Amino acid sequence: MTDKKPDLIRAPKYDPPYPQDFHSFWPRHAIKTVAVILLTLAAIVALSYFYRVPTDVNMPPMPDEGAYIPGPEWYLIFIFQPFWYLTGEAAVWRPLGTFWVPLAILVSALLLPLVFGRKKVPGTSLATPWKVLMGLGAVALWGLAVGGVYNAGYPAKTTGCMSCHNPMMGQRQALPPPDMAGFYRKERQRQIQVGKYRVGAATGASQSYKDANWQLRHYYEPTMTW
Repeated sequence: MTDKKPDLIRAPKYDPPYPQDFHSFWPRHAIKTVAVILLTLAAIVALSYFYRVPTDVNMPPMPDEGAYIPGPEWYLIFIFQPFWYLTGEAAVWRPLGTFWVPLAILVSALLLPLVFGRKKVPGTSLATPWKVLMGLGAVALWGLAVGGVYNAGYPAKTTGCMSCHNPMMGQRQALPPPDMAGFYRKERQRQIQVGKYRVGAATGASQSYKDANWQLRHYYEPTMTW
């Protein structure tokens, strides 16, 4: 009984003559990777040191000074956009932007290896028009993502948080709860149970709790939504 050898898919770069320009993980690749990581960390530390958020307690920045300044909060604000636009009668479409569209993007990303799997015939490749089309599609998706994050984030007054959240305003404004886990397990749940008002709802009740809808509007309009 003979053993059947599996069909191996060989790439042209592995064909003879040998030796070819390959190198092991250690030490060349490991040293290059560590060098890139250290340079990236150094750049982050340098930027955080030389471009700090103003923290002068004697002259804190006003909320409007936080607009147009890039910040990591822009990505969070971009995710919350359905809460900003889908209000009132359009709120019924909110699950589409908060669940179904992100789910479709995730499933599409997981299916990419199956759609663009390795070819069974060695030496074959996509035609040039298909490569150009895929490249343009990738650039378009990148542009939409960057444009969406920018347009959703630049009006937010995130740097202006220091105008209210500073030690001069007292513990209620400046410091988080001493037991954050206990706050969300007990106090936050109590707020949700007794809260009868949601930002944007057509009701005159005064009680509320700070949900995602409130948080998004507080980023954009801290002096109006608080």
